[in-house]
Amino acid sequence: MIQAFLVDDEEHALTILELFLERIGGVEVIGRSNNGFDALRQLRELKPDVLFLDIEMPEMNGIELAEILRNQGSDVHIIFATAYDQYALQAFDQAAIDYILKPLEMDRLSKTVARLVREVEKTGAERSPAVMAAAPVEATRFLIRLMGHYYAGAEDGSAIKWRTNKEKEVLAYLSAQSDHRLHRDRIIEDVWPDEKYDKAKVYLHTCISLLRKHMKQIHLEGIIKYEDERYYLDPERIDVDVRSLKRHFHGLKQAGAPTLQEIENALSYHTGQLLQDEDYPWASHEAEALERSASEWRLALGELYLGSGQYDKAAATAETAIEHSPYEEEAYRLLMRAYHGLGKNHEVHLTYLNLVIRLEELQIKPSKLSRKLYEDCCT
Repeated sequence: MIQAFLVDDEEHALTILELFLERIGGVEVIGRSNNGFDALRQLRELKPDVLFLDIEMPEMNGIELAEILRNQGSDVHIIFATAYDQYALQAFDQAAIDYILKPLEMDRLSKTVARLVREVEKTGAERSPAVMAAAPVEATRFLIRLMGHYYAGAEDGSAIKWRTNKEKEVLAYLSAQSDHRLHRDRIIEDVWPDEKYDKAKVYLHTCISLLRKHMKQIHLEGIIKYEDERYYLDPERIDVDVRSLKRHFHGLKQAGAPTLQEIENALSYHTGQLLQDEDYPWASHEAEALERSASEWRLALGELYLGSGQYDKAAATAETAIEHSPYEEEAYRLLMRAYHGLGKNHEVHLTYLNLVIRLEELQIKPSKLSRKLYEDCCT
């Protein structure tokens, strides 16, 4: 007999659901509650196979309750009771066993119970000693690449397959700020700025549920954490390139006079602009700041190359700087000096012409410093 716990803020809804389950058979109700906080208290003692959760409840809705349970490591099956729109229903269909629409209908609930029975049997088979003994070792690290092309997956190469664009964006948001615990309302404000709060809150919890489901499929369960209405990624189990990049840039500033090798190592994490293929308004400020820092350190690296007579590396570094910051006049001067050191004065001339053409787009001319450098190199 499957054991169930019911949560709904309307007493008559609990009574009707329990009555219907009794008539259908196969499910025993071992507890019920009319609010999320009381349900959490009871669930510390009870260990049901399934929770029937109403979504629209005051203070703590059903999705928030499910979120807390998942964060505590509970693998209880969940069935939502909802009246939400199609977007949410499709997502719930992936994040939970099923959803039932209010007002309840016996035929629909019977199909839900049949699906529940199959899932409970499947879960029991997966947890059998033989299957557990043959189960693969879980991947311990979650690789997230936000610089350049966005990628998220396990160390073994298994990538997350996105169900929705917002699910993808929520993970990018958490990853880009993985040194912080982010309040639910801040995420909503940045990711759903034009959506009504109550609806956006449902969408956020839905996205988190989807992420957890997809991450579990590639043996990355337990990485998304939730405490005191704040979300964060387990710092011990993630490898996020932008986090490494920012830490290295910070280390360079703290060093005062970093070595050539230290700057090279830091810039190795800058493989492209932050989320360059995605249109996330909340990421634009951070992307611009990282590009400015990367440009500054490339120029510093180029100067070190020049100082050590490595003109070919100085030229390559300057070309990369121009590619990322095509209006950075200092990068053109670095390139001219590198070519001059290599004895390629024709390339110096072409570099200066490219600078002139580029600045004409901004209706300005090269500075006196750039003009003098060009004249000195070509005379």
